[in-house]
Amino acid sequence: MTRNSGTAPVLLDGAIDMHCHFGPEPLVEKLAKHPHAVDPIEAAGEAAAGGMRAIVLKAHEFPSTAVADLANKAVPDVLSIAGMCCDHPVGGLNPQAVETALRAGAQVVWLPTLSSVSNTPQAVEAAFGVREGIPVLGPDGELVPEVREIMDLVAASGAVLATGHITVDEHYAVARAFTGRGNLVVTHAMHASAGPGLSVDQVVELADLGAVIEFAAHTCMGKPSTFEQVITAIGRIGPQRAIVSTDYGWTDTLPHPAAGLRGYVNALWDEGVTESELRLMAGAVPARLLGLD
Repeated sequence: MTRNSGTAPVLLDGAIDMHCHFGPEPLVEKLAKHPHAVDPIEAAGEAAAGGMRAIVLKAHEFPSTAVADLANKAVPDVLSIAGMCCDHPVGGLNPQAVETALRAGAQVVWLPTLSSVSNTPQAVEAAFGVREGIPVLGPDGELVPEVREIMDLVAASGAVLATGHITVDEHYAVARAFTGRGNLVVTHAMHASAGPGLSVDQVVELADLGAVIEFAAHTCMGKPSTFEQVITAIGRIGPQRAIVSTDYGWTDTLPHPAAGLRGYVNALWDEGVTESELRLMAGAVPARLLGLD
């Protein structure tokens, strides 16, 4: 008999959430029309209470370096890790901003998210007041020079390059260019509105190019759900090339990140993903990406 999601006895000791949103962040609150579920101290405290090892704090408006530093002082029992999104508020694809964030301790750099050309001009304008999305590819179909500079910086620092909300074509170009140079994560891979909406076959192709594929709870547990496709994709690429995270925290209409990760892991377990596979995707693989082991 199938258990109810979230009740299976899989403990989260040592888990890492590489996609944890937090507030305050006025831009996101304006778009969501709801407050954030957690601030960074609450996110860290709830993660520590659940026996987690680390969280990556993600913001669309600013690097989370100072926030992570304060969270680590307030909640030393879990590691809060900083990152930066290459969106309009930091100058878009801005190598100087990336270099500054990495020097200040950022360990994940996301390519454009809400600023990506995968969004409609109306959506970009609603978020940032400008209609132009930020392309990763130039008119010639090649990566723009700033992306290559950012790749150099990320590779040299040993940080993680994450794909953000870029288009499917941009995903393939980034994966081909970054293979063998550093850690690449395809973020919320199968989510069509906050990601590229990849098919199972495309997930496999990007993993074969060297990317680690992120399957976020927001992809599986919300609407539209791609839960069955995610299970299939994990089976095809294997847990060594996958991570599970939440993409929660940005609205109080969704679970808190720590609780959401617990429910998500158990929902996957309910459907036949083994505990050893879950421990790889929720613990060992993200730890390897972040240089924690």
